[in-house]
Amino acid sequence: MPKRRPMLIISDMHLGRMGMVATADELAPLIEAVEILVVNGDTAELHIEEWAATARRELDALRDRCRRSGTRLVLLSGNHDPSLSPHRHLMLAGDSVFVTHGDAVDPAVAPWSDSARLIRDRRREVEAAQTPEERDSLTGVFHACREAAEAEWEVHGDLGKPTTIFDTLRKPRKLAAIMRYWVQNPRRMNTFADRFAPKSRVVIVGHSHRAGIRRIGSRDVINTGAFGIPGPALGVLIDERGLHVHRIVKRNGWRLCTTVVHHDPRSPAAPEELHAAMPVPDAEVA
Repeated sequence: MPKRRPMLIISDMHLGRMGMVATADELAPLIEAVEILVVNGDTAELHIEEWAATARRELDALRDRCRRSGTRLVLLSGNHDPSLSPHRHLMLAGDSVFVTHGDAVDPAVAPWSDSARLIRDRRREVEAAQTPEERDSLTGVFHACREAAEAEWEVHGDLGKPTTIFDTLRKPRKLAAIMRYWVQNPRRMNTFADRFAPKSRVVIVGHSHRAGIRRIGSRDVINTGAFGIPGPALGVLIDERGLHVHRIVKRNGWRLCTTVVHHDPRSPAAPEELHAAMPVPDAEVA
């Protein structure tokens, strides 16, 4: 009987964007190594006019590549593709692993953005219209976050170019906002998990593009970084032996380094358990 492949969780590929994942074919080594591939937000740049056509084409190619490899593809929405999927989180391994993009933590979603005030105002407007029960639920929080993320491109007709190194260096306030977010985010994610996923021992996020693993109390907050600057990209594997974190490098395509940079034996899950925890496949939105 062939050995069952593990689950892999990655994020922030930004298909279509210069300097990120150029084509779905580059992901072949990752896709072929796993049974379930979860992309935890910001899969494709679907709302930047210059890149949208390429992003849609490569998103279709990603789905096709996964079908051909027999790999189940699960897409969670992020702030760059807020309507890609209705799903914004997963609870895995008996609720011990909480997976979400991470954009719901800050009222402005991306406080370093030039549109941060517009995004924050829209989120507050949505929250003001919610009932107290909705505001205190994960569903309500994610709804407000999605509406806030969509506000920027609905107002401007385009998401606008992402923050670059040169843009950051020219704008000290933007740099300060990014650095503050990087420092504060692990603890804020831990507080978010205390509220909405109290059983979790591991929280897996992306969004900030700053890879890292931080132990807070008995919980590990893992940020899988991004497939570009500043990176690096990390991949989280889950199988019967637990949770394993590897660095992802580009060598004839994107692939996992064999060295394990972090191992947590507390959250094992058999492939059938992981499949059962996956959302029912939706119609392909984009």
